Amino acid sequence: MQASEQTFSKIIQSDNGNEHYHVPKYQRAYSWRQNNWTQLFDDIDENEAGHFIGSIICIDENSQRRPGHDLVFELVDGQQRMTTLSLLIAALYQKLSLCLDTAENDDDLDEDDLDEIKAKRRGIGLQLIRKVKADVSDQRGAIKSGKRVVLLRVQPSSQNHNLDDYLYILSTSGVLVETVKCPSHFGNRLMAKAYRYFLDRLPNSIDALMLLADKINQLQLVHISVNSHANAFRLFETLNNRGVPLTAVDIIKNKMLAEMERQHDVSIDDAYELWQEMLEDIEDVEDRFLRQFYNAFKHREKIGQPSFTAKATSSTLIAIYEKIIESNAKFIFDELVSKAKVYGTITQPDESTPLGLALVDLNRIGAVPSNTLLMYLMTLDEKHFASADTLLSVVHFLQKYLVRRNITDTPSTRDLDQLQIDVIEACESRIKAEQTIDPDFVISVYCKGRGEPASLESFESALSDNLFYYNKQMARYVLVKLDERAHSREYKPDFWARNNKGQYIWTVEHIFPQGENIPAHWVDMIAGGDNSLAKEIQDESVHCLGNLTLSGYNSRLSNQSFDRKQSKTEITAAGHKIDIGYKNGLYLNNLSFESNGKDVSLSTIEQWQKGDIAQRNQMMVNLLSSQYRFDHEVKNNEDCE
Repeated sequence: MQASEQTFSKIIQSDNGNEHYHVPKYQRAYSWRQNNWTQLFDDIDENEAGHFIGSIICIDENSQRRPGHDLVFELVDGQQRMTTLSLLIAALYQKLSLCLDTAENDDDLDEDDLDEIKAKRRGIGLQLIRKVKADVSDQRGAIKSGKRVVLLRVQPSSQNHNLDDYLYILSTSGVLVETVKCPSHFGNRLMAKAYRYFLDRLPNSIDALMLLADKINQLQLVHISVNSHANAFRLFETLNNRGVPLTAVDIIKNKMLAEMERQHDVSIDDAYELWQEMLEDIEDVEDRFLRQFYNAFKHREKIGQPSFTAKATSSTLIAIYEKIIESNAKFIFDELVSKAKVYGTITQPDESTPLGLALVDLNRIGAVPSNTLLMYLMTLDEKHFASADTLLSVVHFLQKYLVRRNITDTPSTRDLDQLQIDVIEACESRIKAEQTIDPDFVISVYCKGRGEPASLESFESALSDNLFYYNKQMARYVLVKLDERAHSREYKPDFWARNNKGQYIWTVEHIFPQGENIPAHWVDMIAGGDNSLAKEIQDESVHCLGNLTLSGYNSRLSNQSFDRKQSKTEITAAGHKIDIGYKNGLYLNNLSFESNGKDVSLSTIEQWQKGDIAQRNQMMVNLLSSQYRFDHEVKNNEDCE
């Protein structure tokens, strides 16, 4: 890394310098608005010369520069500031031109004065473009202007027509000789508005314009150059105090597109379209996909990096992909596009197939780490599986395994990514030995070593505790699974339906209320009027499964008395007609348990006591223990089904 404090004029190198700054073609579009323009202009105008305005970060990859070609720095941080300064001096160039037209008829200005103004304007022009010979027109960013070829000192991003708008501005200001056609809707975009803003703000006095030009030239910036995208990202993390920094995915994308063009002569426009299509398959999980892709396929020679023997993490992701991309950009790009489609079938499954339905359920559990293994398995040829239902059987196992893991927190979260890699490597060894992969093999590898699950007894203990307090998501999930035991064509409430705010229509309902102020009628029922005892029972039992059910509209029940909570009432929520109240026919409310020697359910019991919570809780734990035990586990007591 090289860092130095320099003036704006030194960075732009108007004195026949050959440095240029390119904003990566598909980095974020120009986004500064009037408050930013005003702040920048006021900082320049109101402060003394030499005012410090921040830093820029560039990637210097000029080691492969061809003889006679200019230096091109990839401007990866500070592009909004540098683009805005370029728009400001373009407006200054035009304003000086207008003043010169008037000044040439001004008797108060002699030839020396006019020459000084023209020299200042010429210097500004050189801060915006550099004219080069036509025989080097193959340089990066070369643009035809009349009979000459010019290079932009600052080349904006291509996003949202930024580059087209900028070229039009340089043309209308007179910096570019050749007339550039006005882009469609130019006036509605931020670059046009910024340029007009500066034209309006600039003074009309030549002396004031000359002074402002000097102040701009003497602005101080810290120029930081690094030799890789990975180093740039590390700087973003350190200097994260200026707006929204680039993400790891932004950095990897920019590197990929640049190398596709350099290595394989693939149009960046075409590569970008493919990248965007890939993002549709992995919407909102790009960083996770890139990590899990590497972890799933790092056993392959062209993907695995010897200097990164461990799993990919957020901190190593850029460095890993930099090396892979530099080796063969097209290979890894094609692989990512292909595997993203597979990943999309995991995160956005087709619910019309048994496998798709199983994956939907797996996603509801919160099974993100297992996506690594599933992506690997779903890309294997069918000949590597012992039977056609191997994949479905593995998903069914993962459902059980991850329900238990998420409730017991065993194995630890930190071990889950490596566990997927261990299983993948075991599968690869089996394939190399010309053996097929069957569910029992995957399960045996998954459940040993770092992947050993909590015992059935530990699972039952965690279920028996105040599960809703410790894990609301899993408490809701297992309540749904208990009700689904009775689902049929005739009875199938949609517990996963959401309203227009994205909230579940069916929510978890506490039978004995959870609020701090326990209603008097509940104190009377559950504790014989003893407030202290009622509070003690609440602390012990309120969040356990035995005191929970599902309701279509929780706030309608809330602190109501028990008999009111039992009463059936029809409501409409997000277009769904739902019966609330414990007598609504919900299977969960009709699950039978023992109370005072009688078989009762939540819909039939007349009073709600501490012992009833415990009895219903034990019944639910027994059912779930039976449902989520592994085939090799044997319970001494009989199933509760």
